[in-house]
Amino acid sequence: MGKEEKTEAELEEMIAQRIVVGGVYVSVRRDALLGWRPMVITAPKHATYAQQLADEVATDLRKKFVLKD
Repeated sequence: MGKEEKTEAELEEMIAQRIVVGGVYVSVRRDALLGWRPMVITAPKHATYAQQLADEVATDLRKKFVLKD
């Protein structure tokens, strides 16, 4: 059974809902090694922390979802 396809917007929303850090916008882009990767665009004081959380969530989500073409 293959992984479910999700759009960039769907993955961005899923990650943002899980990290729950105010003022954070997450962008998802293709990555040659991982398939896709999140990037925290805005996070006032906690940019590094928010990016770490986004990466952890993405690791979990990559087990279930691939980026839709």
